[in-house]
Amino acid sequence: MKIDPDYNCPFNSDHTPFGDVVLSSRARLARNLEGFPFVNRSTTSDCIEVTSLLSQICTKNNSNLQLKWIEMDELDSVTTEMFVERHLISSSLAHAIHPCAIAVGPELSRSVMVNEEDHIRIQSIRPGLQLTDVRDDVHQLDLLVEEIISYAFDDQLGFLTACPTNLGTGARFSVMVHLPGLRLVKDLERVRRACEGMSLAIRGYRGEGSGTMADLYQVSNQITLGNTEEQLCNILSEDFLPPVIEWERKARMTIAKEQSQRLDDQTFRSLGLLQNARILTPEEAMNNLGNIRLGISLDRIDTIEISTVNQLLIEIHPGHLRWKYGKELDDDELNTRRADLIREKLGQ
Repeated sequence: MKIDPDYNCPFNSDHTPFGDVVLSSRARLARNLEGFPFVNRSTTSDCIEVTSLLSQICTKNNSNLQLKWIEMDELDSVTTEMFVERHLISSSLAHAIHPCAIAVGPELSRSVMVNEEDHIRIQSIRPGLQLTDVRDDVHQLDLLVEEIISYAFDDQLGFLTACPTNLGTGARFSVMVHLPGLRLVKDLERVRRACEGMSLAIRGYRGEGSGTMADLYQVSNQITLGNTEEQLCNILSEDFLPPVIEWERKARMTIAKEQSQRLDDQTFRSLGLLQNARILTPEEAMNNLGNIRLGISLDRIDTIEISTVNQLLIEIHPGHLRWKYGKELDDDELNTRRADLIREKLGQ
C-alpha cells in the first residue's frame, strides 16, 4: 500500500467551519460477530477465522468504499507508529500479540480495526467540525460489513460489546478542540461542567489518562445505551460545541483586548524559539505550536498559515519523523529532526 502521510492530515482544518477551535471530528462504532467469543476470550484460531471473514470487505465491488486489507504482523513498526499517531489504529491494536488486522481507506481517514477490544472497530476521522460526515462514513462502512457477517445483537441491550460502557449503539463521537483562550482567562471549568451535564468525557490530547498539550482536548460521549447514533452525534455538534466555540472565541477576543502585551509576548516568544531551536522535545514543540496557533487566529501572525501549524501538530511525532527522515532515529536524533522540520515549515 502506497502511503502519503501528507495526504488528508486529520488536523488540516483551515478551510473547514469552526476550524479555529475544532481541529478534528471522529466517529467510531464497536461491533462483534455473532457466534464468536469476545476477543479477550478468543483462541488464536478464533481470531484467525474472524480476520478471514472480515477480509472480504476489501474485495466487495463498491467504488465508494475502497479499502486496503493489512495484517498487523505484516505492517512495519514505523508505519504502525504513524497509524497510531493519526488515530487510524489504537495503541492496543498496535501492540496486540494475537492475529489482528486493519482495513484502511486510501485517504487515510477511514479504518476498520479487526480483533482489537471488539472484533470490529469502525472509525472515520476528518479535519474540523465534520461530525455528520464522519457519522455517515462509519454508517456506510457498517452496512458494508453487515453484508458479510451477522452482528452480536440483543433486542434490549443493542449491540453486544466487550466493555459494558459500549453497549447499545456502540457509537462514540469525539472532537479535538483547541481551547487556549479559556485556559488564559481561567474559565476551563465551565467546559468541564458542561461535559458533566451532557454525559461527555473531556480528556487530554492522547485520550484517557493523558495530560494536556498545546491546550488540546478530546471530548466524547460517555454513554452509548439509550440514544440513537444521531442523538449522540447531536449532543456534541448541536448542544455542546456551539456554546463552547462561542466561549473560546470570546475569551480570545478578551485576551487580545485586555492582555495584548501578554498575548504578543507568548506568541512571538514561541515563534522565535521554534524558528531558531536546534533541539525540541515533543511536549515543547506541541505547546509552542499551540501558542502560535492562537496568535495566528487573532491576526498576530500573518506570515504563517494555520494549516501549516495544523500539519506540524501531526508531523512532529516520532512515527512521522521516522517515516520522513529514516527509520533508525533515536530520541536525540528525533529531537534534532523535529527542530529541523519546524524551522523549515515556519520559514527560518
